[in-house]
This record gives sequence, structure tokens and C-alpha cells, in this order.
Amino acid sequence: MQEASADYRISIRSLLLRPDETRTVFKEIDPDTAQSYGLPCQAAPTVDGLLENRAGVLMFRYTLRCVPMLECDRCLSPVNEPVEETFTHVIVTETASEQNDAEYLLAPDAMLDLAEVAMTDLRLSLPTKTLCKPDCKGLCPMCGQNLNEGTCSCESANITLDYQ
Repeated sequence: MQEASADYRISIRSLLLRPDETRTVFKEIDPDTAQSYGLPCQAAPTVDGLLENRAGVLMFRYTLRCVPMLECDRCLSPVNEPVEETFTHVIVTETASEQNDAEYLLAPDAMLDLAEVAMTDLRLSLPTKTLCKPDCKGLCPMCGQNLNEGTCSCESANITLDYQ
């Protein structure tokens, strides 16, 4: 993934060694860093959570808040819907096999990169199809007119586009 600055990397070594230990985490990820992960945001995304060692298992629960700058897949208009998602990860420093890599958050050097975790989770939580509104009419395939803003005089204006 991206090279994150040291500002987003936190050591989890002491938490791994102390059962029942907890640490709160709050971090703003600057918009330039979010942009470097391909996710431009209107304001700094925030990570607000808790690292907790439960009987030797390190859990990371956090809430990510941001407003990603997306565009409608049909009409290309900006879509600025706030996102507030909660994520939970089990953090390990090594896995028994590559098959387990998807089940755990791997931190081989006992360092957790908050920017990488948050931006990856954000990307995976976004819908595969982004619409400005459920009944978006899209663009005229002939002239490019945004059909939400009005009709055009193209022959294709009489064609009903089915986006289902």
C-alpha cells in the first residue's frame, strides 16, 4: 500500500505483552494522506477507537468518520455523503498460513499503521455503485446532457435507459 508517515504508526508492543491492558486511540488523518490512498475527503477523516488486550488477543475497535468526495456513477455529479462506520479487527504479529491473512490485521513489527487500516476499511465499506439519488437519470449518451437537470434534443432522448 502507501508509505504512511510515522505520525500514523503506533506501537502495540506493550499491549501485546499485557493482558487486560487498553489504550484509547484518536487520530485525524490529513486530507493529503487520504488522497494518497485514492480517497479524497472534504475534511480530515477521524479514527476514534480502543485497542484492548483480551486474554492475550489484541482487539482494535474504532469508528471512522469522514466525508469522501465521490461522484455519481451515472451523471458524474459530486456525492458528498458522510460516512460513519465502526470496524473491529483482531491484530496479530504473525499468522500460521497465508489463508489466515484475511481474517486478521497483520502487524509483523508490532506497529499499527492507522492511516492504512482506516483508508483500507473505508475503501472496502463504500458501495460499489455510487448514485447522487436513487432515481438518477444519468447523462445523455449522445450529447452528455445531465438528464437530471433537463432534457436534450438528441434522438436518444426518447430512449428509456434501464439502469437496473
